[in-house]
Amino acid sequence: MLPLQTLLFMGMGSGSVGIGFVLPFARNVMGPAARRAHAASEDHGEAMLSEYLHDYVADGRRGLPYIVGHPHRSLKAIIAAIRLPTLWADLGDSPDSKTIRDGLSRRSGIVGRTLLHRLTAVLVLPANAEEYALGSDKQTLRRRARMAVRLEVDWRRIDDPEQRRELLALARENERTFPRAEYRHSDPDHSELLDCRLWLVAYSRAGQPLLLSVTPVDGEWALLAYFRILGTGEEQSHARYLMTRVLVQHLVGLGVRYLADGGSPVGLNNGLRHYQRILGFRIVQVRIHDRRSARRPHRWAEGGG
Repeated sequence: MLPLQTLLFMGMGSGSVGIGFVLPFARNVMGPAARRAHAASEDHGEAMLSEYLHDYVADGRRGLPYIVGHPHRSLKAIIAAIRLPTLWADLGDSPDSKTIRDGLSRRSGIVGRTLLHRLTAVLVLPANAEEYALGSDKQTLRRRARMAVRLEVDWRRIDDPEQRRELLALARENERTFPRAEYRHSDPDHSELLDCRLWLVAYSRAGQPLLLSVTPVDGEWALLAYFRILGTGEEQSHARYLMTRVLVQHLVGLGVRYLADGGSPVGLNNGLRHYQRILGFRIVQVRIHDRRSARRPHRWAEGGG
């Protein structure tokens, strides 16, 4: 039997015959009741995996020490990860496409892109943006967004290049000096964000920037490239929820179906993990289909040997 650390880093290639092949095939031959039961099982597996990753981060022992200390739970988490649904990101060659591809293309220099690297937190967007905030699981989102409105938090879309540069400078300084060390970065560089398609900013009643959201878009896919509060306080805290609804409205209007977080869910700060789940993000496997390579002619088509 392979050691757990080896299983954790094994990827199921698209040509593998095994669990990666059998599960999609089985879904196609299931009846409606069986499909509902299977979907419930997948949801349970995803929730169990998220809980495992929460405890993994909270424990402080990373990698092999934690896995060895919790062998049965670790094996169940690996199996749950293998069984997660797979989404294909069909990406082109625009600047936004490159930013999304870079955010999703996590890999190891030794073993390449594995199951571990394909795990991604994704928010599946509804066809109607108003449906996003419905349901008992979005009570916190609705309540906090209403509180932001009561505080007269406003927002704007930013397209002017000079305004974008000014906001990015403010964001860099905010990251360098942020009060909580786990969210602080000594030398952040986000220059690649300047050309991203969608910039949204929340402002206080006095006109102070409270939150910056930058989201590249390519077809049905978007990446949460930057979504951070600028400073701390009640207005900033509530603005996160209001701006999530605003972002969803814009993305649905652009035809986006999937909003992905480019950070790995494996080592994610548990405060952010909790916030993600309130918003509706769930862990799936993401594979990348590159439209650039699909359009590239074969050598024989170019006259090569």
